[in-house]
Amino acid sequence: MSVDADTVRRIAHLARIGVKDSEIAHLQGELNAMLKFVEQLEEVDVDGVEPMTSVTPMAMKMR
Repeated sequence: MSVDADTVRRIAHLARIGVKDSEIAHLQGELNAMLKFVEQLEEVDVDGVEPMTSVTPMAMKMR
C-alpha cells in the first residue's frame, strides 16, 4: 500500500496539522516508509506467542 499526495493532505487535515505544499513529498515518503515497516511486521509468524504486558515478567496489579 502506498500513500499519494491527496491522502497526505487528508491525513494532515484530519490530524489538524498545517502542512505546506512543499512538505507534502517529504511526508509522503515518511508515511510510505512507515506503512512498509508495518507490512514487514505482518510477515512475522507469531503463532503460539503469548501477549506480553512488559519486557520483564511481572504480574498485573489487582485493583
